[in-house]
Amino acid sequence: MNLYVVRHGQVPSNVEGCISGWNNEALTPKGIEQASQIRNQLQCIKIDKIYSSPVYRAMQTAKIIAPQGIEIISDPRLAEREPGSMLGKPRTLINKSEWNALDKDRTSEGAETLLSGLKRVKSFLDEIYVKDKNKTVLVVTHNFISKCIWILENHIQSPEQINRFFHSNDEIKYYPGRSAEKDFDGR
Repeated sequence: MNLYVVRHGQVPSNVEGCISGWNNEALTPKGIEQASQIRNQLQCIKIDKIYSSPVYRAMQTAKIIAPQGIEIISDPRLAEREPGSMLGKPRTLINKSEWNALDKDRTSEGAETLLSGLKRVKSFLDEIYVKDKNKTVLVVTHNFISKCIWILENHIQSPEQINRFFHSNDEIKYYPGRSAEKDFDGR
């Protein structure tokens, strides 16, 4: 399977630097333009399947990108991180070491940790690597889920690398075909 991962286009909370969680923000005009640019970049690639986060901004992006006739499959495992009491607060208040914890599922604010995200993303990847093994798959999601995919696909273990990861709103990440086996054990 060949895997392409796209983050949703820009939304107001991205501009404001706030934590958006599962809210139903619509793309900004720039976000619509970003999604259109990604569609143009992917037009020479035959996409067989599209999976998207059910969060509105991701589904809106997927609908702009999707080639005609390709169904968009909504999967809750691709939804943004549940931010707990941090919803709407400035991103600068995030305690990265706690949010990137691999020894608990929730932060002190009730936000989902990296461990929790890795568990659900591993479940998703394990399923599609079997079901869609000879296909080209596009995933439309969020920075957090993209980080989880990147960690699992590249066997990343360095906290420094994990803390530096960022997937911009107009970037396509590509993971070439491979088997479904992964090192992450979902402790």
